[in-house]
Amino acid sequence: MTLTRKQKKFFEDNGYLRYGKVLSEDELDSLRNRCEDIASGVLTHLPKRFIQYEGKFSQQDDPDLMPIDKIRKMTHLTYFDELFKATVGKAEIVDVVEDLLGPDLKLYVDQLMMKPRFNGTVTDWHQDAVSWPFFIPQNHVSCWLALDDATVENGCMTMIPGSHKWGPVDRRYLRAFLDDPEIPEAVPVELKAGECLFHHALNFHRTGANPTPNRRRGLAMHYLRADTKYLGIEDEEMRLLIEAERPRGEFQFLHIRGRTFP
Repeated sequence: MTLTRKQKKFFEDNGYLRYGKVLSEDELDSLRNRCEDIASGVLTHLPKRFIQYEGKFSQQDDPDLMPIDKIRKMTHLTYFDELFKATVGKAEIVDVVEDLLGPDLKLYVDQLMMKPRFNGTVTDWHQDAVSWPFFIPQNHVSCWLALDDATVENGCMTMIPGSHKWGPVDRRYLRAFLDDPEIPEAVPVELKAGECLFHHALNFHRTGANPTPNRRRGLAMHYLRADTKYLGIEDEEMRLLIEAERPRGEFQFLHIRGRTFP
C-alpha cells in the first residue's frame, strides 16, 4: 500500500487527493523541454490533429508570441512520445492508482493542458466520465501532474468535494446541480511543479483563466481498470469522430500494469 488509510479515506469521501512530488527536477525539465520542442515544430512526431490552439489564435495568429504560448492542449502524447509514455508508467504515480483502482490497469488517454500565459482560458465545471459514457464501470482515476507551479492566479484545479458520489450529471442539468444548496463549496488545489492531484472521473472540477506571465502546464493522465469495457457508440457520426482520435484509427489502450483483458 502506498497511500495511508487517512489518504484513502479522504479520496473516498471527497473524490480527490492532493499528493506530493512525483517528478525530479531533471524529469520536469525534460518534459517541459519536450513539449516546447513539439510546440515549436522542432519535433514533428505528434500529429497536428492532437494539438489544439486557444480559440483566439485559430481565428487570427499572433506572430509575436512563441508557439507554446498559443496552444490550449496537446493529447495522445503517450502513444507517440517515449518520454511521456514513461511518465504515465512511473511507479510513483501508478502505485497510487493501484491503491485506488486495483492491480490491473490501462490508460485511456493523456492530455497536456497548456493554459498558456496571458491567454489561457477557463475550463468550466465538468465530470470527465460524462464525456466517456461508452465505458463501464465509470470508476476511473485521473492523475493531474503539474509541470509548472499551479496557483489560483494562473488557473489551478478546483474541485467540488464529494461530488463523485452523485453519479453522472447530464450537462443539461449542470446549472441546477451546481446551484443546489447541498453541494459543498468548491476547493482550489494549488500544486508545486512536480506534485500531482488524483481525482475520480465523476468528481466535478474546473480551472480558471491564466492572465499571468507564468505558464501553467498540467499533464492529465486518465487511468482505467484493465477490465473496463468499451461499449461502442451507437451514433455513427460520433463513433467515427471518437475513433478517429485514436492514433491507429481504433480504440486501443496502453497497458500499464497487471493483467490484460479482451
